[in-house]
Amino acid sequence: MKRRAFLQAGLASALVPLLPLKFSNFAATFCAVVILTVACGSAADISWPVRDQPDLKQALENAPVLKTESLGEPARGVNVWERWMVPNLDGQSWDLLQIYFKEYYGPTWLYAIDLGTGQVKKQRLPDGHQFYLSGRALGFDGKYYIATPSRKTWSMDLFVYDPETNTTEDRGEIVPGLGGEVRPLVTGPDGRICGTGTRGNQVGLYIYDPKLGKVVKDFGAIGPKHSNGAWSRYVMAVDDTHAYIASGMVPAWYLVTVNLKTGEEKVLLESPSERVMDILEQFPGAYARVPQEAGAPCKEFWLYHGEAIPKSNDKPPWPKQNSPWDKAMPKPEVYFDQIDPDENGDAVVWYRSREDAAAAKEKLKLGAATNRTPKEAGWKSVRLTGVVAYPHRINPLSVLPGGRLYGTGEDYVGTFLFDPKTDQTTYCGPRVGLAPYTTINCEGKLYLSGYSGGHLFVYDPAQSWTLGKGGPPGNPAPNQADAKSNPRYLGDFDRTTRVGLMHSSALGTDGKIYFGGFGLRHYTGGGFGWFDPKTGKLDGMWKPFSAYAVQWIAPALDGKLIVISTIRAADELNNHQAPEQAKLFVFDVNEQKIVRDIAPVAKARATGLITEVAPGRLLGLTSERERADASILYGVDVTTGEILFTKRLPLPVSVDAHWPHWVDPSYEYHAFAHGPDGSVWTYLKDVLVRVDPKDATVHVVGKINPVGWPTFVGRDLYLSGSEPLRRIKNIAQ
Repeated sequence: MKRRAFLQAGLASALVPLLPLKFSNFAATFCAVVILTVACGSAADISWPVRDQPDLKQALENAPVLKTESLGEPARGVNVWERWMVPNLDGQSWDLLQIYFKEYYGPTWLYAIDLGTGQVKKQRLPDGHQFYLSGRALGFDGKYYIATPSRKTWSMDLFVYDPETNTTEDRGEIVPGLGGEVRPLVTGPDGRICGTGTRGNQVGLYIYDPKLGKVVKDFGAIGPKHSNGAWSRYVMAVDDTHAYIASGMVPAWYLVTVNLKTGEEKVLLESPSERVMDILEQFPGAYARVPQEAGAPCKEFWLYHGEAIPKSNDKPPWPKQNSPWDKAMPKPEVYFDQIDPDENGDAVVWYRSREDAAAAKEKLKLGAATNRTPKEAGWKSVRLTGVVAYPHRINPLSVLPGGRLYGTGEDYVGTFLFDPKTDQTTYCGPRVGLAPYTTINCEGKLYLSGYSGGHLFVYDPAQSWTLGKGGPPGNPAPNQADAKSNPRYLGDFDRTTRVGLMHSSALGTDGKIYFGGFGLRHYTGGGFGWFDPKTGKLDGMWKPFSAYAVQWIAPALDGKLIVISTIRAADELNNHQAPEQAKLFVFDVNEQKIVRDIAPVAKARATGLITEVAPGRLLGLTSERERADASILYGVDVTTGEILFTKRLPLPVSVDAHWPHWVDPSYEYHAFAHGPDGSVWTYLKDVLVRVDPKDATVHVVGKINPVGWPTFVGRDLYLSGSEPLRRIKNIAQ
């Protein structure tokens, strides 16, 4: 493709005074560029005038610090979805361990609720530990063992809950160098506890003896190596001779068994690529469920004495043995729709025995009134007090029809509306059902997608918020996919696009909403999908993007084209080799196919931020491959694929040297925001700038600390990225 010549602004500026005064600045610059280019080539080459800026580096270094106005901390809440049930030592009642946490690594609070006595004990758990997805096992001593790595050392620590005292003991580090996002535990028939986790690109294995209070054997790293890091499944298993661990994800999942005496290991089973196998514990053994190719039914295997035995019936090959759970009475029925704290920090847990639940259902069959109170239906309640709702970092904001701002908090909590006309904040609900990375308005409704699996929700701001807002038993919150739920769950994009996270969205002229994203853990490439509001159907594709993780998409020509910006990725369809350079892909909405690809910057890792600034003209900003302290602004004609200009800028795009890559949504701050002044606003590192699309001039506005996603409402700029909602009034001329 033909590249346009760089312009030397010194000569151009010398020619501008010769032009008549009636010419506009744009016309003067354009004419100067024409004269210059004729000297270098031909007038037919002129497409996009570009002004050189030799003083830009100094201007960026001298950028003033911008003062922001704080509008309060509107994204407040606490995560509630981690909870465990532990039998009391007498076997006649249960403890509910309700975990409240601000974010994964704390602050974390344990509310130990004795459902036998109704007593509640509150305990602060140590920061720096992710109790979500922790390994857990009930020992034969009646204590509950909890394993999770320290964030500081990334070594496995152990916590032990004692139902007799309703408290948790921190026993410190037990396995150096073993971490991982998933780290299950299992109690063996000999009373010892086996655990796993991650050691680099393999899983690990260890044995902990509760009687001795220490790890008696660490097997180190075991099983196959995984290029994208190793995970275990949520359950592992052990019998009297062997341990069994599912190890994944790329290129597949493997069932690994280890001889507990000798350490000998072998792979018993393998799943098809990207299909997850599961281990199902059945004390004192387990069985595996393995998916098959081409949609064939799963196969099941008993796991016993180091072998995978095809499962022909439900009779296990081992002799029956009582587990630590067998002495407990049946678990009570527990209702959690009021577990989120109210504005006073109070929450309510409802529970009833299985007998009371069965009796209530029998009364309904006999024609009893359906509008009974919870107490009449056998429910008891326990009130939890002093539950802290924390302020959270604000994710990228959205402007709703009418000018209100819609916002969410980091860590899945704290949705709100902010009205710039009144400066009033309205709390919506405790959560939104996903980590939102991209939102887009369509016909008065807001569509949201992101992590995980490209969940898609729709929010109608004209209706009351109902998601996650339930009352007492008999008045639950609607199911998230129910028509009464607002926001409402519409489906997932992962099946057709393989994305783990949808990152960007755009409207097509065909009325569909288009989304672009990338895989996580199991897949390194990208995906491109669409949703049709008329039919409610989701669809998409991934093969054209197996070597290109999709980061941003933008409409062009009123949505006739969707331009897709990518980052290079290891291609599973080409021996996991990454391409030489990232590309832009142009998708024709009417033809429903990719009609061209463009490499705007040679050997670039990413094509970066993109936006249309004139019909068919795309402005882009990406990192400089050869220099960490610079970036590249470029212009492309998406109708022809011609690269119209490239302009090197003297600061990197981001404060993050690894940009772009997966970060939590509140740390997303790079955007091309179209301001009311006609400029495209963005960042160079931590400096807010505005780009004049006529001639690619970069105007320095000022430094922002901390940086945040820019959103305009009129001339005012609102910023995410911190716990306070921030505003700079009248920043745009």
